[in-house]
Amino acid sequence: MTSLLVPPESIRGMTCLDRTAFTVTVELPFLKICGTTLSKTIPVIKKYLFKKRNFKSVQRENDETVIYLNPMLIKTFEDFTENEKEQLLEMYEDFGTTKLILKYDNWASYEILRAILPKEIDVPTSYSIIGHILHLNLRDMHLPYKTIIGQVYLDTIPNIRTVLNKINMIDTTFRNFTMEILAGDENTITTVKENGYTYELDFSKVYWNPRLSTEHETVVMYMKSNDVLYDVFAGIGPFAIPAARKGIKVFANDLNPESYKWLQKNVVINKVQKNIRCFNMDGRDFLKTIFKADILNRRAANKAGMEHIVMNLPALAVEFLDVFFDFFDKNEIKQMCCQPPTIHLYCFVKTNKGEDACKLGQLLIEQKLGCKLSSDSLIELHFVRNVSLNKDMIRVSFLLTENILKDEEPAMKRLKTENTVDALSDNITENNGEEQRTPKETNEQKCV
Repeated sequence: MTSLLVPPESIRGMTCLDRTAFTVTVELPFLKICGTTLSKTIPVIKKYLFKKRNFKSVQRENDETVIYLNPMLIKTFEDFTENEKEQLLEMYEDFGTTKLILKYDNWASYEILRAILPKEIDVPTSYSIIGHILHLNLRDMHLPYKTIIGQVYLDTIPNIRTVLNKINMIDTTFRNFTMEILAGDENTITTVKENGYTYELDFSKVYWNPRLSTEHETVVMYMKSNDVLYDVFAGIGPFAIPAARKGIKVFANDLNPESYKWLQKNVVINKVQKNIRCFNMDGRDFLKTIFKADILNRRAANKAGMEHIVMNLPALAVEFLDVFFDFFDKNEIKQMCCQPPTIHLYCFVKTNKGEDACKLGQLLIEQKLGCKLSSDSLIELHFVRNVSLNKDMIRVSFLLTENILKDEEPAMKRLKTENTVDALSDNITENNGEEQRTPKETNEQKCV
């Protein structure tokens, strides 16, 4: 028998899951009540309840109710406060201790893994859930235990049927990665819900990050029903589909054929076909053809509404800004910027303690534009999330004004301060913080 509410020490270092080895006998205090309204008793002792997975703290036994308490908090009746004892005296029939058996199914995933892994190895608690898939990013120290880690999560996390581990960096071209199935079904096609919309995808072939749901919603809130969205790196549609549902005209593009396929399917699933056109092009080609033609046509026809260009490829989107210099002549710039379109550009910045990540994001954009973003052109600097140690994802929303583009060449030199050099050259993580190649190393690749 053990007085500690943990699995037995004998399972330390286990690499092949033996569920029977997790059985322990514990001694639990209990209150027995009879003929008392449970609703009066529970508020008094709620904080002392013994809580374990698949275990009921309150159990009916014949005509009596037994309430099991946490032995780490309560060992004797005297451990209750004076006020609690006074209330309980009118309610309980008996207080005592009893021996109970806890099994594998009673332990949470952290308790199981903490007991299995060597003490010097941290439990991998960070994961994403995408439909029925649980996605881990295991470190090298976890790999000898990867199978058992996958099985534990499969057993303990509700509604999970597949556990995956990323085994290489994200492919810069198509924003997906090679993965291995640690446990469960070999099925990577799943369905996710986000902000009231339904998306189907093959997680092994397209990019999806559930941590960006709030950001997707926030950016779409900028747009009005008569606006236009040009989604340069649309993925499977988390910006495009909500925008189209609002009545916004959407041009959604993605280079990855798989993303393009699922984007088209999700357009149908969410019934927004009338407001959205899908393209399977390089982002640069999309901007200099589809975007250019449409916005100039809108200006010629004096169309109402604003234009929004979403560039959600944080590792490389900043490299696409030169399109607006290279593929528009002065007359076209003047036409386009008589009512400046809004760019929502995502980037990564590397920060040291005390530095303002948003300001570094602004400086990165200014370096590529070759000029300052004035108060008239800068709409918002928004911290999206931390992706890894000292590296943050930032959204810079700004108006593409004539002053920015007219008679200017994009400055291709590196930022002069050490930290902003890092912000550009060290932007080597994709949207979920996984390592990938730097822009210099991917010049020959088309990027989604």
